[in-house]
Amino acid sequence: MAITNITTRPYSIQVRKRLGRSSEYGQKIHGKYQYGQYNSMYGIYQVRTRDGKQQTIKQRFYIPANPQTEIQQTHRQKYGQGVEAWNNLTTEQKEAYNKKVKYKNLSGYNLYLKEYLLSN
Repeated sequence: MAITNITTRPYSIQVRKRLGRSSEYGQKIHGKYQYGQYNSMYGIYQVRTRDGKQQTIKQRFYIPANPQTEIQQTHRQKYGQGVEAWNNLTTEQKEAYNKKVKYKNLSGYNLYLKEYLLSN
């Protein structure tokens, strides 16, 4: 189990070259402290900007629904087949995809899966 000591939020340099908090939306899991106390910082947070100031809002906790519809299951199966097809490619074929995306913010793996999912 990882032990964390969160005292302040990390800062990041934004595109405007200002030092500030990074924008984020998601779930923060800080776990338990060393001696088993519950960490009240656990939850779902959203960072909003209003009047030039950032506000961190803790939202009500919920467990996302997973309806497992037919369409969802079909897409998951197709995605799994794409991953399996990538793993079956030779090293040369994988390198060819990596060369295609050399100057893009994408990996060869992601490009292959994108093409696979769009073609099937």
